[in-house]
Amino acid sequence: MEATLTLVTFKIGMVLFIVGLLYRIFPPKKINSIYGYRTTNSRRNLNTWKVANRYSAELMMFEGLIIAAIGIISTFINDNRAIETALDIGLIFSSFVIILVATEKHLNKLFDKDGNRKA
Repeated sequence: MEATLTLVTFKIGMVLFIVGLLYRIFPPKKINSIYGYRTTNSRRNLNTWKVANRYSAELMMFEGLIIAAIGIISTFINDNRAIETALDIGLIFSSFVIILVATEKHLNKLFDKDGNRKA
């Protein structure tokens, strides 16, 4: 029963990895409102769209593997279940925040506010 939550953490990590892999293999070709990394910065033009989706896909794959590994490792640690739940939820939430913040920083480093590449 205690391994259930860590199994969920592992599965969420694997889903995040698979979504990142799918975005990497089948990136969204056009700016749309359904599929892809969609923020104001990423939707400025096709260049920002492609860069944002490529970069966020790499982060999703990397963080997905980390979360999955932590899910596996935590099955061997006999911790307090409440603390484990809070840590797992915090880890998953923070990974999405990291993907968002890192991708936006990457876009701001490469493009100006109008979506033109910086010199």
